[in-house]
Amino acid sequence: MAPETPSSKVVGTVVCLPVHDLDAALVFYRKVFGVPDLEVSDGIILVELPHLSLFLIEESTFESYSRKAGRGVSYPGAGTGVILSCAIESAQALDGMLEAVASHGGSVVKQAAVEAETGLYIGYFFDPDGHHWELAYSGESR
Repeated sequence: MAPETPSSKVVGTVVCLPVHDLDAALVFYRKVFGVPDLEVSDGIILVELPHLSLFLIEESTFESYSRKAGRGVSYPGAGTGVILSCAIESAQALDGMLEAVASHGGSVVKQAAVEAETGLYIGYFFDPDGHHWELAYSGESR
């Protein structure tokens, strides 16, 4: 008989990403995500998004955490990494975010368009450190 799995309920989710330049990340996330009150504290920028806390961590600080699990620091490269996806409140807001990406050090890799398979209005970009983001609007009011 297998042992019982203890009951648990996740009460929060945090994604931690390494960054090369905290000042550049600070400006980028303030402007693209419209969070003007971001600050750097102890080598970390905390970006509070709905149902997600995003920690943008200066490289040496990130490495000190990562070494605890026997890992180092790595950035996304060809064929590696994760896609961070956000549901956006409107197509206009999504377009505005993509417009802000390039002027703040990121790169839009696919302009927003309606995908035939899903019917979602989706665009993709990389932040200044190459982290891959997907912005999606369902067409339904939120």
